[in-house]
Amino acid sequence: MSRLNWTTLRCDKSGPNCPEIAMDGDNKYLRDSGNPAYVAKFPVASVGTLEQTIRDGEI
Repeated sequence: MSRLNWTTLRCDKSGPNCPEIAMDGDNKYLRDSGNPAYVAKFPVASVGTLEQTIRDGEI
């Protein structure tokens, strides 16, 4: 995995953990800012709904 440019999706400021997302080629990566060592990898084609759900604050 190359160096990724992480972007915070949503954070309610009530704690240190915010979802972050990065993109590299055909994949998107999701991690928790409070525990960045664990990264989930998704094909770009399948992550749109998940990303919107996070942005909307549903999870």
